[in-house]
Amino acid sequence: MALRSKNVWISASFFALAFIILSCAPTPRFYLQYGSQFTQSDLDRILAEDPLPAGENIKVVTLGKGEEISHHVVQIRDREIPHIHKTHDLTVLVLRGKGYLMLEQKRIDLMVGDVLFIPRSVVHYFVNTFSEPSVALAIFSPSFDGKDTLPVEKP
Repeated sequence: MALRSKNVWISASFFALAFIILSCAPTPRFYLQYGSQFTQSDLDRILAEDPLPAGENIKVVTLGKGEEISHHVVQIRDREIPHIHKTHDLTVLVLRGKGYLMLEQKRIDLMVGDVLFIPRSVVHYFVNTFSEPSVALAIFSPSFDGKDTLPVEKP
């Protein structure tokens, strides 16, 4: 009985320590330069200044744009509709939350730290499976103006 009690205490201590370490993880910081314009921010500040309003599903905050690239923080409460970007390639880095991305007919489970490349004209959509909105850094090439999100039927 004493051995079982000791193992429970060790397990509980391990999980408590892991929780403390993970909750102390720093927020991602962004340092971006477009031409002579340099900007810096961090994810907590961006989300505090531009939160996803209650009742809205998706919010996109543009961090900056150059001629050939743009950076955006995307918050998704539930899911995207299937769509393509006809003239843009997209790289996504999951910053908070988890879910899955349908890339044509392939399901890809995603979690914090995962990186995904989506070539132009490929049908895709994200489904959030986290209890709060998932957050990602979206990097478009060439620079994205918001007009190249074209809804499509599921593949």
